[in-house]
Amino acid sequence: MTEYSEDELNAIVLDSFSALTYKCKYECTQSFSYSSPSQKFDDEIIKSVGEDIYNKIREDFYSPSYRSGVLARLEKLGIRCVTYFSEDYPESFKNIPAPPFVLYCRGNVKLLRSRCFGVVGSRRTLANILKECSKISSQLAQKFTIVTGTASGADTAAAQGALEGGNLIFFAAQGLGHIYPAGSGKLYKMAAERGLVITEQRPEVAARAYLFPVRNRLIAALAEGVLVVSAGQKSGASITAEYAFEYGRDVFCFPYSLGVPSGKGCNNLIKKGAYLTESAADIFSQYGISLKAQEAVSLTEREKHVLSALEKRGEAHIQQIADDLGCNAYELLSDLSSLEVKGLICRLGGNRYCALT
Repeated sequence: MTEYSEDELNAIVLDSFSALTYKCKYECTQSFSYSSPSQKFDDEIIKSVGEDIYNKIREDFYSPSYRSGVLARLEKLGIRCVTYFSEDYPESFKNIPAPPFVLYCRGNVKLLRSRCFGVVGSRRTLANILKECSKISSQLAQKFTIVTGTASGADTAAAQGALEGGNLIFFAAQGLGHIYPAGSGKLYKMAAERGLVITEQRPEVAARAYLFPVRNRLIAALAEGVLVVSAGQKSGASITAEYAFEYGRDVFCFPYSLGVPSGKGCNNLIKKGAYLTESAADIFSQYGISLKAQEAVSLTEREKHVLSALEKRGEAHIQQIADDLGCNAYELLSDLSSLEVKGLICRLGGNRYCALT
């Protein structure tokens, strides 16, 4: 079972009481210890919920069996908690109004201390934009941990691209006892195994409309910058961007032609000062990140081997590359074609190629 400090455990147990407000929980943690109760602790709870409910909460809070039960339920769900008092709690959260009290996590909590970048968008995103979203997320993931939501559409595309290229923080609006949207369990599992799934909601809390903008503030707060790939006139992605502006983060947006509903929010954000963005290079340049050509695009493992072999020769016939890699020449055709499209190699004719990097 995960070990927690006294402050961490107090926070986790307090958060288990749905009747308590956020303000009450926070005030309580400033005024008590488990071994030494204070009058202020009692007063805060009475003020928040009334004396009848207070009596039950106080009894449970100091009950060893209740405490162990809370931890056992979390352990059964594979959840590790990062509290306001934990070492891995992001400093950026402490600088926003109403920072999360407890974060419920599955996966690598150390990613909370990594360099993060948000990629968000609409559920109703054009197919070609979804493809670009996945591609740019994979590229950005080479230098950042990608933070996105769990919705279908652009969020899912961003998550898939991030997992292909690097690290992902998959931010849910509901508790981790629920999967939202339905049918995305496989992606949740992959995110937990290769990144981090996280929420500030207790496990039993189901998805509700009002929880999504509450969650969006945390995506904006955790990230150095946020890319909005699609957004309607009034959308969750626009809300995330507005939080990012408020917190002093950089906002980047794909530009759209007139009359595209899923792009109206992006164009509005650009008018407000968001950076018009067409590639990962636009974002990297904003942070002074210089990449080699092959780093600026997403490559499969096979493509990396083919490119490396060609770079060593500078120029080669397809059969020479195949001999170097120990495979048949025809097996390389799709990889060479892909590398050519990505601008990393050039076909010279006669089945000869040269590297452009």
